[in-house]
This record gives sequence, C-alpha cells and structure tokens, in this order.
Amino acid sequence: MLFTSFVNKRNNFEIKEIWDYLQKFGVEFDNPERTVVVRDEGKIVGTGSVDGKVMKYFFIDKEYIGHGLLAMIYNSLLNFLLDNNRLEHYVFTTPNNGYIFKGIGLTEVMSTDRVALFEGGFCSYDKWIQSIKSKLNPEVKIRGAVVVNCNPMTLGHKHLIEYAKSKVDELIVFIVEEDKSTFTTRERYSIVKDEYKNDDKVIVILGGPYIISQATFPTYFIKKMDETTDIYTELDATIFSKRIAKDLKIDIRFVGDEPIDLMTANYNDNLNKSFEKNDLLLEKIDRIKDNGTYISASKVRRLIGEGRVKETYGLLPKSTIDFLESDAGKDKIKEIEEKRS
Repeated sequence: MLFTSFVNKRNNFEIKEIWDYLQKFGVEFDNPERTVVVRDEGKIVGTGSVDGKVMKYFFIDKEYIGHGLLAMIYNSLLNFLLDNNRLEHYVFTTPNNGYIFKGIGLTEVMSTDRVALFEGGFCSYDKWIQSIKSKLNPEVKIRGAVVVNCNPMTLGHKHLIEYAKSKVDELIVFIVEEDKSTFTTRERYSIVKDEYKNDDKVIVILGGPYIISQATFPTYFIKKMDETTDIYTELDATIFSKRIAKDLKIDIRFVGDEPIDLMTANYNDNLNKSFEKNDLLLEKIDRIKDNGTYISASKVRRLIGEGRVKETYGLLPKSTIDFLESDAGKDKIKEIEEKRS
C-alpha cells in the first residue's frame, strides 16, 4: 500500500535513507526545508522536496511511474506551503514531467533540455513583466540591462552601470531581490536607487522571482559549483534571453568580467550562449582595480568586519558611504563586526 510521509530531519536513519535514494538518480541531498517520500511496504519509491517557495527533487522509481505518485508528492508539499501561508510556489522538474504539472494547473515559465520551471498559486510572470513595462519609456530606441546584487554597491558596480548607460538610451538596473545577502534587499535597492535618483536614463528595479532568485538560480546563494549549478545558470539565462529581454525589448545586457568567481564566470558563459541563440547582444566589461586588486563587495564587507570602515570609502560611491554613515548603516556595521568576531 502506498502512503506519503515527511522525512524527520532529526532521524539519521531517515536522512541516510533519502540520501541513498537520491544517489540512484545522481542527486546529492542538500538538506532542503522539507522532504516528502512515498513508500510501498516501507520502501521509498518516490520523493520531492521544498525550500522556501520552491519545490524540487521530484523522483519516482520507474515501475511506479504513471500511478499518480507525482501528484501525491506535489499535494503533500503544497499543503505544507499553504499551512505556512506561502501562497506562491515554483516547481523544478525534468521536462518529461511537464505534462503532469500542466495537468494539475501549473503554468510553465521556461524549460530547457534538462529542466523545466513551473509556477502556481498567486505567481504570475505575466503580471510581473507588465508591472515593469509600466515604468519604462516606450519611445526609446536602444534599451540595455544590467543585473547586480550590490552587497553593497561599489565603484565596480558603478563603473559597469555608467559604461552601460553611455551605450544605450535607457538602462534597466535589476537588483537581485532574494533576501540572502549581508545587506538586505531594501538596503541594496535603496542605495542604488539613491545613487541614480536624478538620472531619468537609469531605471532601478527589483529583479523579482525570475532573475537570479531561489526559483531560477538557487545555488547562486551558496556558491556551489557542480552540474546542478550549470543547469540552474542555463535556466536563468534562458528565461532572461527568451522571455524577459524580448518582453521588455532589451537589446543588450552588460556584465562584468569575472576572473575570480567561477560560478559567475559560468553564468556569464551560459548567458553568452543563450543570447547568441536568441540574437541578443551581451557585452562583457573589464572589472576595475584599486591598487592592483579587483574592487569587490566581498572585500568591502571584510574590511567593515575588521573595523576598517574608513578604508572602504575609496571603493564606494557616495550613496553607499551615505548609508554607512546613517543610523541604519551604523547598525549594519555593528552587525557585520559582531558576525566576524
């Protein structure tokens, strides 16, 4: 008899059991928030997991495919989300499972040869893209875009934005919205917005759930390089090139060269491949240095943590310095110092 249950994360036997099961499919268990399994006479025959609003790791033994297990797993995870007042959700799955999720009412956002992303609940790509369109100038001839995390904004970020701005009539600056950085989403957005508050050519917008988010690119936030990361970078790049860029009439995207961070370099490579397939332009800009060292937000955070805030000022634009000198900024400095100590 088939039944579903959630894995007890405090039970080492159950953790090893699901770990071993996923190994059959070439997947490593990365300790998601909740995992449900389907059992037949005690043996695991199917599974799925959820992290935040994202469902993933849907796997079923071959002999049980077509017996409704995927719907059982999905419904268990959906009930967990609803019980926790999460009214939006996304589903990562293999393309061959797509018809099942379409059949239970989910909408496909994008699929590649290796993965498909669906959305359900109150999620709506169409509403999200319309909200951005309303902020743009429909008369511009050349529109560009950059995507930045700005944790916090440095002169390196400003160099990229200023260069991009000089090449287009209107520039969209997407700020990564996922709140998993040292500086909060609100802080990062406000700093960039303040830097360009008097520049009508630059439109600063939160990146939402479809640009480098937990839904499209979860490993960005744990900096883990493996085949899964390549799948995610390809998906995120494909969503941008095939949907976002076309819907917003973006002609060119600008990225900073990445000689240090392998994950970002891999992401840029996948962006380039996807843009070439979709007749879009991608321009890579050389990163700037300070005293022979690349300017980076990670260096700024390190210096702050070491109590050397004043040394960061030569690496930062005015808006970031203004923030650090504000009451909220002083609280942030204290928070970073305490985490480092």
